Amino acid sequence: MAWIYQKLEVADPEYANFLHQEGYQSDENRKKFKYMTFSPFHFDKGRGHYSPTKSALVIHAREFFLDLSFYIDKAAEKFIVGVFRNQVLELFNDRFKATFQISQISTLPEPEFSDSMVFHAEAPMLVELKSGDKKYGDYLPPDHPEFGELLALNLSDKYFNATGKRVEKEEIKFELLSDPRKIRSRKISIKEKSKEETELKGYHGFDFRLTAPVEVMRCGYYSGFGRFNAEGMGMVEAKII
Repeated sequence: MAWIYQKLEVADPEYANFLHQEGYQSDENRKKFKYMTFSPFHFDKGRGHYSPTKSALVIHAREFFLDLSFYIDKAAEKFIVGVFRNQVLELFNDRFKATFQISQISTLPEPEFSDSMVFHAEAPMLVELKSGDKKYGDYLPPDHPEFGELLALNLSDKYFNATGKRVEKEEIKFELLSDPRKIRSRKISIKEKSKEETELKGYHGFDFRLTAPVEVMRCGYYSGFGRFNAEGMGMVEAKII
């Protein structure tokens, strides 16, 4: 996440500052969204994998792929591609550092959007149930009775803040298609090793059907589903059915 912001700041400081500090807000729901997300590292099939340790991530491959997604108009697409072309990706923590050269960048084909689609959760998807005055709520698994309603509310607000057009959450339907016993969870920490460090938990590796107006579907696909998209949560793959 920090690397993405850094590259955007070099190319367009005003846009990067807006995205990082403000986001797209509305007085109606008092929420702010950044309309960007990214995938976990992935590899050509059978040609690599990664394994986490307590303090590092070991990559077993000569190359890996990272998908970035922005909910932007077509006019801005070339700008985004240019930002990351011929760049160096530096990954580090307090003990290790690795540098990677970006050798190729391309725009992935857009799926054929419809008002009913099946997606696979590539990245962890975080849906939060707030209770009381706690700063953070409970992170719900996809088979929780309130998961679909909260996902729909988030997407409804996300679309409204981006377009000014209201689509009620009742028009957005979530259906879990995977066996709940096979769904995986993943935790990440934000603001790591600071007083504000927070552990987030999302769920991934599951299929779901979403029913929604086409433009709302496009908004969710490109900006990410659920919360904390700019932290790398909520990216999905559209499945052909």
